Amino acid sequence: MFDKLMAAVGIGSARVDTLLEHDSAEAGGVLKGEVLIQGGEVDQELDALVLDLASEAIKEVDDKKVKIGHAWASTEISGAMSIGAGERRRIPFELTLPLLSPLSVGRQHPRTWVATRADIAMALDPRDKDPLRILPGPIHRAAFEAMERLGFVMTGAPLELSRKNPATGCLQEFEFKPSPGSRFGHLDEAEIAFLPSAGGGLDLLVQRDTRATGLGSLLSEMAGTDERFYRISLAGDEGAETLQARLESVLR
Repeated sequence: MFDKLMAAVGIGSARVDTLLEHDSAEAGGVLKGEVLIQGGEVDQELDALVLDLASEAIKEVDDKKVKIGHAWASTEISGAMSIGAGERRRIPFELTLPLLSPLSVGRQHPRTWVATRADIAMALDPRDKDPLRILPGPIHRAAFEAMERLGFVMTGAPLELSRKNPATGCLQEFEFKPSPGSRFGHLDEAEIAFLPSAGGGLDLLVQRDTRATGLGSLLSEMAGTDERFYRISLAGDEGAETLQARLESVLR
């Protein structure tokens, strides 16, 4: 009985450790690994083993922006099981990363990790966190290359909590500045974001922020209408050249 009471406060209880095959993976690709469960000093019941994909996201609190941990996807990799005292068990897993996963690109991108939750009876909830870099998939790379061809440089990729993307509860905005001498110098900046489409794929949301270069644009800024939004439907197989033409038409 004393051993079970100690396990209930986390002393001598089972432990979990997630081992990723690689510490990076593409959005839309497969993340592989295994979870190692090390039994404690007493037999215990594990109710579920869950992997959370989480990132630091920006949230507005009292007119201030703060970063909080936000789980944007969860997968149960094991149901109930018994873990014997001192037992070691390995559970392999494979999961497909959503296309809307937060990407590790730009100078300012969100920190992302895999958190393992093991709901173990008579113990604290053991958690294990492993850093993860999520790389752009083909459609993301095509969009970024298109912006680069148009003379834009990515300056940041912040992640914010947002209702615009109910699939993950957050939205990543990729911020670009026109390079010196660019024909898009009339813009302060341009932002793009990927959103779920009605057909199950992705759409590209484009925002252009104009600079006050004359009376008309100044009045536009004063009226709060200097920011313009456009939504581009994607088939998912577009190349950089195709996206370059479509982005150019809305940014010029």
